[in-house]
Amino acid sequence: MTPSTDSPPPHRYDGDPLRTRQARRIADALGAQRPPAPGEGPSRNHRTHHALTRLAAVLPPARELLRDREWLAALSACTVLVDPALYMTVVNHHILCLGSVAGAADTEQLGAKELARTVEALESGHRKGVFLVTEIGDANSHLALRTTADFDPERREFVLRTPDAGAAKFSGVGVPGRPQSAVVCARLMVDGTCHGVHPFLADLCDERGTAPGVAVSGPLGVEALPLEYALVRFEGARLPYDRWLRGAASIDDDGVLHDPGGDPGAALRRTLDVGRRLWATVPTAAAATARASAVAALRHSQHRRSHGRLAPGAPVLDYRTQQRAVLGALAEAFALDRVASTALDVWQQAEDARARRSAGRPEADRAEAAAFTPWAAVDRRLSALKASAVDGAARVTAECRRRCGVAGYLAANRLSGYSGFADSFGAAGGDNRLVLLDVGCALAEEHPADGPPADTRPPPDPDDPTWWCRTVTALEERLAAGLRAALKDGRGSGLEGMDLWNPLLERARQLGEVHTLRLAAQSLAASAATGAGSEPARRTLTALYGTTQALRLAGPLQWTGVVSARTAASLDAAADGQCARLAPHIDELATALAPPETLAPTPLTDPDYAAALHATLDRPDGGHP
Repeated sequence: MTPSTDSPPPHRYDGDPLRTRQARRIADALGAQRPPAPGEGPSRNHRTHHALTRLAAVLPPARELLRDREWLAALSACTVLVDPALYMTVVNHHILCLGSVAGAADTEQLGAKELARTVEALESGHRKGVFLVTEIGDANSHLALRTTADFDPERREFVLRTPDAGAAKFSGVGVPGRPQSAVVCARLMVDGTCHGVHPFLADLCDERGTAPGVAVSGPLGVEALPLEYALVRFEGARLPYDRWLRGAASIDDDGVLHDPGGDPGAALRRTLDVGRRLWATVPTAAAATARASAVAALRHSQHRRSHGRLAPGAPVLDYRTQQRAVLGALAEAFALDRVASTALDVWQQAEDARARRSAGRPEADRAEAAAFTPWAAVDRRLSALKASAVDGAARVTAECRRRCGVAGYLAANRLSGYSGFADSFGAAGGDNRLVLLDVGCALAEEHPADGPPADTRPPPDPDDPTWWCRTVTALEERLAAGLRAALKDGRGSGLEGMDLWNPLLERARQLGEVHTLRLAAQSLAASAATGAGSEPARRTLTALYGTTQALRLAGPLQWTGVVSARTAASLDAAADGQCARLAPHIDELATALAPPETLAPTPLTDPDYAAALHATLDRPDGGHP
């Protein structure tokens, strides 16, 4: 059984977001909840919204919450384990909506009575907040938003308009009946001139119906992450001047815009700067689901008996194929935990640097242009860490679900919900594939560092915990060099734009993916002295993570010459040996990585799975006794 939150297990490492005082307060506020069953519909949404209100009672004020990495990490990890749909609601409400208000509204604005009442209602959970940026009609809509906010100089108001059905906004908006407000990303129009994309805080609806000039569609379903979603259109909705989350910008009494922050391109990046906090915390949620899934699959494999002809009555974990799958998942979950910590560190360092800058001086805009999304231009490293964590969680949760048989697909066992979360966030918060394309393109355009190349030759033994970090670093360098050479040849032939890049996009995407894997390997290497389990267990778990990733990339590793065919052929045996060496450490690793049982109980971890599953059905509320 998993220890309580008050009794850290042996080898528990510092910084686990599930074991902090903040996590205990959040868990107490949410209480023990059964996994939501498919088809619950309105009752599920009511429960999710009620949880938002309960959370508000224990969370600090928005500006304090949004600066505190421990609170943000605990909020992400706890809510996603209880219910991924609740996590999506929390992301929309706290990270994106209130985050935009706290980041762009100045003190004078927040003193305005009308705006202050709305912010207070959002902080209390009485009013639900969402973030409206995506428009449904076009791919890459973030780069070409068509919703407009026209400034009316006579009334000093803004008028929101949706030009056509293709510009309708999509998000986790519930049908009218509960007060909701949204941060709306729209093109600021002053005297007929567009000044880039800016954020505006608009009320969508209250208990009685939609606000004037706002149209909310009927509910749309998303099976992977079940929650209320809808399309929103604006038909002349009027907003007071202080609902423009303007930062240092202003419009004077003569109707002239003053924006010291830069050009329209910079305005979009400032508006989407709220993504930094999202990318800093999504890896924590991804790591939490990966940890919970890997431990559940491992425990279930220990207890589940197989009746095949090879070994009737043996635990399925005795089979090498099952060992490789679930221990490989455990190794990747361990690595994702380190990625999550790195993302928080990167974000905290950036926030500390901002705080040291003198007040009122706009930050210089040094971001490069984005080809596919604005996300890599806002913060390449954080967006890449988000992609790395979510893609890794998708692999782990999907594999664990498959390895538990039909039990992996039952809602009571939570794995389907966790897999749906990872699938959804592959597109949400910045589409991973587009982020990888932008990262790969940017890396290919950079000049290699001056001086002799670093020695990235991997050590000969995949059991060496440094082997994978050195190997994936060498692979990234060779892929980047090859893509640079192809670009040079294309430009030498007079190609540019689409003609130049289109044949190379898959190579750019692969380079972006390998870059994220290198970041993950470096995160793991940088924290080798700490982590779940004892030092020998960590070393072997690190080696198994590397071997597992190398097997996935055996083709590119060989055709780039990073590893020989002989080394590639030896990886299967290396992984088997690493699994065998992990066998004595399974219990300590599972205990160290498991979430608190009271937070996300699942029958899968119970030695008597059948009895535990029946217990969830015997109780009227589906909860555990």
